[in-house]
Amino acid sequence: MKRSKLNFEKKLAENIKKDSKSFFAYVRGRSRATRKLGRLSDSGGNLVESSEGMSELFNEAFGKVFTKENLSDTPEAKWVFPDKGGIRLCDISFAEASVSESLEKLRDDKAAGADEIVPRFLIFIKQELACPLAILFQSILERI
Repeated sequence: MKRSKLNFEKKLAENIKKDSKSFFAYVRGRSRATRKLGRLSDSGGNLVESSEGMSELFNEAFGKVFTKENLSDTPEAKWVFPDKGGIRLCDISFAEASVSESLEKLRDDKAAGADEIVPRFLIFIKQELACPLAILFQSILERI
């Protein structure tokens, strides 16, 4: 049992660069300390122990941080890239090699995105996917 535990911990330590989430989940699970919120005191010095009371105190404290802005007095933004022969945002290009390189940099231990495609699958089909993605990105840029 000790040997298998040692091997598991060694494997976690070796793969920390690729899979840091598993390492820290294991460390957090082995910790004996728990994070519990203690009693809070309100502005009058009274101790508040109920969940509702503490949430009201937090809401009051954090609500003061945010301000309401007057949106009718918003200044006009200046163009950063004027269209006078200078650098323009439409001068961006996507090469198949750069798209393939970006797909290679995906972490295969991460969860699927909004499209429900896992990164491991995208890495596996990167050669077939790089060319159509580069064409798609370029056509989107041309429309802008």
